[in-house]
Amino acid sequence: MPRHLLILCATLALQAEPTIRVVWDVAGANILGAPTPDGRFLSCVDPSSGDLALLETATGQLRRLTRKGPGAAKEFAYFSAPSRDGARVAVAWFNEAGFYDLRVVPGQGGEPRVLFRNEESGFVQPTSWTPDNQQILTLFFRKDNISQIALVHAGTGAVKVLRSLNWVYPKRMDISPDGRWIAYDSFGGEQAGPRDIYVLAIDGSSETKVVEAPGEDLFPVWSPDGTEILFASDRDGTMGAWSVRVENGKAAGKPRLVRPDLKQFLPMGVTAKGDLYYGLRTGSNEIALMPEEGKPAVLPTRTPGRNSAPAWSRDGKRLAYLSRRGAENFGVQSVVIVVRDLDTGGERDLPARLATIAAVRWSPDGEWLLASGSDGKGRAGLFKVRVRDGAIRTEVVAEGAGHGGIPGDWEPDGKVVAGEDLQAVAVSRDGKLTARATKSTVVAGGQEWAVDGVTWLAWKGASLLASRGGVALSLSGEGVRRLAWPNYDGGPFSVHPQTGSIAFGLGGTRSQIWVMEHVFAPLDSQR
Repeated sequence: MPRHLLILCATLALQAEPTIRVVWDVAGANILGAPTPDGRFLSCVDPSSGDLALLETATGQLRRLTRKGPGAAKEFAYFSAPSRDGARVAVAWFNEAGFYDLRVVPGQGGEPRVLFRNEESGFVQPTSWTPDNQQILTLFFRKDNISQIALVHAGTGAVKVLRSLNWVYPKRMDISPDGRWIAYDSFGGEQAGPRDIYVLAIDGSSETKVVEAPGEDLFPVWSPDGTEILFASDRDGTMGAWSVRVENGKAAGKPRLVRPDLKQFLPMGVTAKGDLYYGLRTGSNEIALMPEEGKPAVLPTRTPGRNSAPAWSRDGKRLAYLSRRGAENFGVQSVVIVVRDLDTGGERDLPARLATIAAVRWSPDGEWLLASGSDGKGRAGLFKVRVRDGAIRTEVVAEGAGHGGIPGDWEPDGKVVAGEDLQAVAVSRDGKLTARATKSTVVAGGQEWAVDGVTWLAWKGASLLASRGGVALSLSGEGVRRLAWPNYDGGPFSVHPQTGSIAFGLGGTRSQIWVMEHVFAPLDSQR
């Protein structure tokens, strides 16, 4: 074939969009792991048990690598990363003491070995291994609000801190195939803003920004030969896959678009064959308002598809709810509290600096919101958020609580009832009745219902409403009755104090794993 035709064919091949297909699509699919270099397996969490597992990409079959004992019900695997030779998997493990430690598990399964365990650095995220399989690139998030990029020796557990980033933390980090560079995303300074992509020398000696504005640039992963960094960016208006060439730790050209409009996608890693594995969150969340008689109507908001956990104020004139903001995260999504004035329809975001928020309830005087969640220092429990300015006051710190905090409610005099060791708690408006849900029962007003798995409670007059397994229930002297709330998302809900109408989350999201084949040329073809 003539040379000019060969060049034309090669150009067309590069311009062709990569083939994409679904790899894993089940309820509870976990997207917090990474592929093995040969692409045969993905590290993940078994949805049914919380154990560390490997997903066989060709068949979708799971193989559990850990086996939690009967006394480890609260423990679970979280972020994970396979070694380059596939012989071991590093995993962040939520332990019996209520914080995360770093463990290494054999790739064929077996007894985990704890590499790092320190409550002061109670959140860890392993992301990548060095080419010699001796060091694990790990993010530490400490109680003093400092995040650290570090290397942990896979044999001794020795830690070498390369970079400290104050309260901000990278959403993704990756080591180059030659082991010389670390790519990560971050923003500069103390104020949150759009993220950029940085390249840090593996010894911490130098750092360069290789991708910057416009828009959010995040989740960097290296190409098989280490000449490019693929990342997610919304610089053209929607989140897509982009790539930038890198030479000697510096950008060597402008970013190029790999594939546009991938929505809520999260790169997980690139294999030696040049295939990109990524997580994809699908679906949407809205706020529904349902009168006592009639059908629910979607509340129009500034951020459609991103809203949940509504809460009526005690006078019924305002509605607070949670709304996702910015780019998606591999773990907990960033949310803000939105306060809506029902008379004017106006909305404003509260600048509450909490790391996570799971639910809110209004104080009787309307001056505060009680938030279940965790702060930037890794403390989980209950926090008061001042409605006027978003100021935070710590109410209860619960040792061993997850990032969603603990349940709580207000008494009429403004005191807080904390639901430590409970699944849910709710105080009636007059303060005469308090409902408490354990793992297997709900107790209130001298009555007890044998209902397991309740995650939310709210009073509607003298009646008690509950959420269990994504289904709304009514608990009364007549027993337990299922309520027909169309497309209810199973999260926190609220009863209007005057009309009795219900505000609840509508819809829901789920995670899938996809592969985008031949994004880069196979490593073997470049040798």
